[in-house]
Amino acid sequence: MKINECIILKKLENGEKFSKEDIKTIMNIVRQEMNFMIRNNILITPKNYERWFYVFCYIVESQKELNDLEILGLFKEIYDEPYDEVKEYKEENNFDNPKGFVKKLNLIAKSIDKKLLEIIYSLDKHADTIDNHTEFIIDSKEKIEHKTILKSIDKILEELNNLKNENKKLTKELKKYHKDVLILQEELKIAKTEAEMDFLTGLVNRRRFERALLELINDLQTKNYPFSLVILDIDDFKKINDKYGHPIGDMILQEIANILKNFLRANAIASRIGGEEFAVILPGSELQQAKHIAERLRKAIENRTFNINEIKTTASFGVTEAKKTDTLESIFERADKALYDAKKSGKNCVKAVK
Repeated sequence: MKINECIILKKLENGEKFSKEDIKTIMNIVRQEMNFMIRNNILITPKNYERWFYVFCYIVESQKELNDLEILGLFKEIYDEPYDEVKEYKEENNFDNPKGFVKKLNLIAKSIDKKLLEIIYSLDKHADTIDNHTEFIIDSKEKIEHKTILKSIDKILEELNNLKNENKKLTKELKKYHKDVLILQEELKIAKTEAEMDFLTGLVNRRRFERALLELINDLQTKNYPFSLVILDIDDFKKINDKYGHPIGDMILQEIANILKNFLRANAIASRIGGEEFAVILPGSELQQAKHIAERLRKAIENRTFNINEIKTTASFGVTEAKKTDTLESIFERADKALYDAKKSGKNCVKAVK
């Protein structure tokens, strides 16, 4: 569909100076566009914002009165395709990769938050300027006797007052949007945490753990930064569940997680990777140091008394140091072999495989 060229957009692209009427038109376009996008749950990306700004520029400059369905239809006519939010986001942000989805949304929210704060600050300063001009004109008015000039001054004051009220209204709306963005950021933060954490223990889940493992393999290959992997499994955990019940079993898992949190250095990454099995990445640790850390953890678990029933348990450990040729599968395979050797050797011990 061929439509009238957006005059405001053309001025913006050419860097032309805006008149007061131009500013009011831009405010009107932005206000209508933002209300429409929020009302219709259209997420605000740069590409989305640009395309919808053009649509609403046409609507405002043509002085059209359209409902939401007609506006969506206009979008289809202008761009020769129906608006597809999912397609739009996949194309712009490569959301086929789910790992980056929450991160990208959070970046968008932060960007919008920053822009809104800049606009709100600018409007507040603009309001102060209007107040100063109004006061100056009122003071000057007392010295003027010419009736025609006084009428013109009254019109200017009326226009300044209208502009001030428009600023107040827009600032109020933008502050509401800013509040919504802050809520969105908090929701995204919670969603990201929940997506990466094991609900029962508060440790990172296997997916997040494997991603960290791949990153450290890359660091080893590119920066020669060593690390080791430890896998531990609670001995005879099924017997504990059968004898005391699953709530007690869950409590023991939580206590094991607490031991890992308390006994490991801050840069270590601990995870519950399944059932009663845990894993730990030790950045900067070579094999001997990793074995020593695993032995400390083994003793801490062996000496811990769980619950009022004074339950005792132990754990077996498998340790390996990463190699530059490692993949996710190969390093897990060596650590699992070491853990199997520990179980085969009578449990409650640490075994290492190079």
